[in-house]
Amino acid sequence: FPSHDIRGVSTIMYYTIYKITNKINSNFYIGKHKTNNLNDSYMGSGKLIKAAIKKHGIENFEKEILETFNTEEEMNEAEKRYVVLGKGSYNLCPGGQGGWGIVTGNKR
Repeated sequence: FPSHDIRGVSTIMYYTIYKITNKINSNFYIGKHKTNNLNDSYMGSGKLIKAAIKKHGIENFEKEILETFNTEEEMNEAEKRYVVLGKGSYNLCPGGQGGWGIVTGNKR
């Protein structure tokens, strides 16, 4: 069973928990991401992390993958354990749910 399609794109899906750290002030963001390319340059969708990247420049942020999972459910459960709210965190919501539906009150 091939792991890449005809264009050379991976057909394997990765469910990851990642941490983005601001190299200037050590503030951080924990997020989850579903991708078929672990090097896809995704840097989070949170409002605060996006604003911080815009303010300080992408070169001042470092991303590390903390864990990779086989299923979206496992990824969501892990995010609940990883996300920290409060001082030093760019996260606005507890982990495990995420997305703009939680922030705005709208469900997808």
